Amino acid sequence: MKLIKRFILNRPAEKRLAYFYGMVATDEQVWLLRDENGDLLLLEDDDGEYPFLLPVWPSRSFAEMEVANIDESYEAFNIPLLNFFDLLVDIENDGGATAIFPNKNDTTIQKRDEIKVMIRNL
Repeated sequence: MKLIKRFILNRPAEKRLAYFYGMVATDEQVWLLRDENGDLLLLEDDDGEYPFLLPVWPSRSFAEMEVANIDESYEAFNIPLLNFFDLLVDIENDGGATAIFPNKNDTTIQKRDEIKVMIRNL
């Protein structure tokens, strides 16, 4: 793992959030993880506000770093921003939210409308 990626990943959640939106606004895609059955990686919400969280990353390399940290077999894949917003409708209909660029220490949790506003304002 390159030093700069490790540095970015270890930044506080608000710094990673800014990095995430900068990358997503430029690339117009987000990165997720799925298993061999095509099921998305979902996380538990430690605060219990949501039944689950959908983690997303700004690039393949950061998503693959997460794969290296979990026991199960997942692969990183990208999804265009417009399709991502459609997916978030289903996630939120099931009570979930999005974990933006999580690491082991913290994450920012956002809903679809917040994400759209952040991207629109860039």
